[in-house]
Amino acid sequence: MTSSADNAETPRRMTRVRWEIPIRVTSLNAGHPFAERGQTLVVNPQGCGVRLSCAPEVGTAVQLDGLPGVGSVTARVANCLALGTDGKFWLVGLALNEPGNVWGVQSPPADWGTASARILPSAATPDPKKKQNWPYSQFSRKGEFHPGRK
Repeated sequence: MTSSADNAETPRRMTRVRWEIPIRVTSLNAGHPFAERGQTLVVNPQGCGVRLSCAPEVGTAVQLDGLPGVGSVTARVANCLALGTDGKFWLVGLALNEPGNVWGVQSPPADWGTASARILPSAATPDPKKKQNWPYSQFSRKGEFHPGRK
């Protein structure tokens, strides 16, 4: 097991791709129930960033439905940040329980070929110093990846 400090300092392992897919996110935790249609914004084999109108609690187990080819997968809420100041939308980071290209990306980046990397376990308590720092704007050190663009 790793500590929450280790999780926060672990570098991104695979390139994020801007990929918009409508999905349904459903809580598997009876203590924090919700079900909502949302849209992915960025994806990689470890998870995704999805825009939702609710703010699920970090660590909540969820099911993602409507994925091309695979149907549904399970994940956990890794982070949640407000988009804007009106509280209407949230950027929710989801970590897949089983890594893979479940998003239907036809020509994934070369580093996606090593999807056997394991997901880090969720931290019981988020690091308060990192609370508002979900690295949505951080992409690969090689730059952003735009499918179809040369």
